[in-house]
Amino acid sequence: MRGFTGVAFSLGLIVALGAPPAAQAADFYEGKSVSITVGSSAGGGYDTYARFLARSWGKFIPGRPNFVVKNMPGAGSLKASNYIYNVAAKDGTEVGAIQQGMFFEPLFKVMGTGREAKFDALKFGWIGAVVKDQAVMVVWHATPFKSLSEIMGKEVLSGSAGATTNYATYPRLMNATMGTSIKVIEGYNGTSSITLALERGELQAMTGWDFSSLASSKGRWLQDKKVRVIVQFGAKKIPELPDVPLARDYASSPLNRDVLDLITLRQDIGRPYVAPPGLPKDRLATLQNSFWTMLHDAAFLKDAAKARIEISPTSAKDSMEIVRKGYAASPEVVAKAREVLVAKAREGKKKKK
Repeated sequence: MRGFTGVAFSLGLIVALGAPPAAQAADFYEGKSVSITVGSSAGGGYDTYARFLARSWGKFIPGRPNFVVKNMPGAGSLKASNYIYNVAAKDGTEVGAIQQGMFFEPLFKVMGTGREAKFDALKFGWIGAVVKDQAVMVVWHATPFKSLSEIMGKEVLSGSAGATTNYATYPRLMNATMGTSIKVIEGYNGTSSITLALERGELQAMTGWDFSSLASSKGRWLQDKKVRVIVQFGAKKIPELPDVPLARDYASSPLNRDVLDLITLRQDIGRPYVAPPGLPKDRLATLQNSFWTMLHDAAFLKDAAKARIEISPTSAKDSMEIVRKGYAASPEVVAKAREVLVAKAREGKKKKK
């Protein structure tokens, strides 16, 4: 009788508490698909990473859901950010791969009236980031420019997909804080379109290109010296580029250095993945834990190395702390940063058919 009572009590406790988290996740995810909405065009770095992760992520989630990638380019991931925050299903079946700089749009208010970003960056369901990025400026080998000093005082044509992307932000940042004269040609359809324009001789440079993307998608360009890396952004040098100068060391004043540091802070997030706000805690935890486990799995890392995909993850907690740090900057630095970031007259804007 005592044994029966104990079994009955145990069964009652299981019913009361619910199934274990793994079982709950398996029940939910089995037979389902999870979509990764990439806030940029196909063929670029964010897309390359998302498609690589999609091949493995489901293996680390109970129920083994299928992952699919959808591209939603537009205004430096603004379209995708607003979609994930306001429209996407809040059940763990939709996540976003958002360009890092977009999370600071509510702080800087660069786009349009400053109210186009319909989200709170800290209320996303942060999952983590796949790689710590550090941007660089490259010039095509056929140009006469061989170093940072050689572009000073000279007009350099650099391509961009839109006014808020890194490819437009970093040239303006250099012009405002370092005294360069980079001219941004807008209207290209993402990284792949800009690289094609470089090959054709339409452009002379790409500014704000994440080095991990350059190495993974155009590693042969580095090997064959098709491009020259002439400056890198961040507090420390990329190990592979010990002789390439840091932009912050060329800032024309302490304030400009602080502005440069604030704007390039986005790099420390890496390539982030977020879920909509309001996700059930256990569902968000499943995404976070599976993401982190995948990025440390030996077989996954071996495949990444073969594919020349760099992996250096940032946790959800650390990603959020980086965003908080940006929003805690002084009003003076934020105001000067906004002056740098606000899109200027669209001189030389290039429309694509």
